[in-house]
Amino acid sequence: MLYPDCMRLRRLAAAWLPAIIWMALIFYLSAQSRPLGKTPSPALSYVAHFCEYAVLAFLLSWAHLSQGSWKGKLRVGLAISFILSVIFAASDEYHQSFVSGRTASWLDFGIDAAGSAFAVAVIDRWGHSCLWRQVRYRRTVLPADPKRGPP
Repeated sequence: MLYPDCMRLRRLAAAWLPAIIWMALIFYLSAQSRPLGKTPSPALSYVAHFCEYAVLAFLLSWAHLSQGSWKGKLRVGLAISFILSVIFAASDEYHQSFVSGRTASWLDFGIDAAGSAFAVAVIDRWGHSCLWRQVRYRRTVLPADPKRGPP
């Protein structure tokens, strides 16, 4: 394997591995009849659902945008991240319907989707300035690629 291919593979793994690990953790916890040892209060359960899917949407956005595919398409990347996290939320609720002691709930699914939407909205609100700062840094500090010419 050539060095550029190896580096590209490492970057790909570093970008997507946190999201995959988080999804595996969600799957593992949803396979437990009582993931925290006892039945939590409904308010705590809803906060946990909201936060876990907000983190998932953030990690999926980070993975997608760290590939450099965000150039001019931040909202497309965020929409893809939102759709992927909502699809995973639906599959998680479906999976819970087969676990003894757990049930699938439309309310949980809605809270999962709301958490994903919240994370995507926060990234959309403040992501433009952070990404533009990164582009400006690359243009002014990092050396230019001689094959590409001036920026």
